[in-house]
Amino acid sequence: METSMRFINQKHQQSGLAMLKPKCGYQVILALVVFISICIVSVQSITDVGTVSVNPQSTFRRNFWSTADADHYKLYEDGEVAELVLDQLAASGFASNTRYLFGRIGIQMKLHPGDSAGTVTTFYTSSLSGKHDELDFEFLGNEAGKPYVLQTNVYAAGVGDREQRIKLWFDPTADFHNYTIHWNKKMIVFMVDETPIRVYKNNEDLGVPYPSKQPMSVFASLWNGEEWATQSGAIRLNWAKAPFGARYQSYDVQGCEVPWYKGEVGPCISSGSDAMLERATIQNLNVEQLVRLQWVTENMVVYDYCTDIYRYPDPHPECSRNSGLQDSSSDFEANDSLSSTNSGDASSSW
Repeated sequence: METSMRFINQKHQQSGLAMLKPKCGYQVILALVVFISICIVSVQSITDVGTVSVNPQSTFRRNFWSTADADHYKLYEDGEVAELVLDQLAASGFASNTRYLFGRIGIQMKLHPGDSAGTVTTFYTSSLSGKHDELDFEFLGNEAGKPYVLQTNVYAAGVGDREQRIKLWFDPTADFHNYTIHWNKKMIVFMVDETPIRVYKNNEDLGVPYPSKQPMSVFASLWNGEEWATQSGAIRLNWAKAPFGARYQSYDVQGCEVPWYKGEVGPCISSGSDAMLERATIQNLNVEQLVRLQWVTENMVVYDYCTDIYRYPDPHPECSRNSGLQDSSSDFEANDSLSSTNSGDASSSW
């Protein structure tokens, strides 16, 4: 388990703007470790029947396995709440027993309060393959009194570097909030509570890879990202403030499951899955969602790879389509007066 924890919780090296990409061999080893660990957990769940003090069918015992020891992964409320802990001894994380190709994947999170500089708290999906797909929520810690930054990222066919960072309009340490990924054949929508904060569309017609062929597992982690997470590494993690903790609850998933022992994705990409995806995921943003996305884009975004001319003098081809404001443009224009009114209200209430 220590090996699996080291690989999974160091996957963050793929994320920061200044970090190096891991070698493909690591991803292959990680996939093997995950598979073996799931088998071990499955056996343990059989042999431990009657010996555990919590409900074996609780959310986190039923859906996830831990990549950490009992001091760094803790369950509360009969296994309905999970806590990840970071200290100088170890990082922590958990991984799902199930893989999905498309669906709605969400969880509620409450982040570490006070000085969290250098920490990275995540909720993400990953295929774990050599040329992996991945969809990230990454919360970058900060000094006491300064806000977390939420970074989202998209990997497809092993290619990432599509970071976007936003400020949040609430304190994510004060209470639990919903963080959800809507992932279908057409688009990916990152949601915070009821607000879409980012849209990433399927632009395969432009030659841009899209995560549409590889099933992904669900992960969460809390780890030391001081090399890049806070002010590009200028503010380091203060171990005197350890341990750091983050809590998770209310896991929610509705998606097309791909069993480990088969690995067949055909049913998930066939037309037969379309009805399920239509019910479970956002296919098009409605007017209210467009207004909220516009408000986030104009007021909360602090970094967008699409506007970074220093890293990318030639803009990525998908950037012109991924603002989300292109969706339902005629409806948006037709309801412009309503949008303006809602936008003003939203900025004060969100």
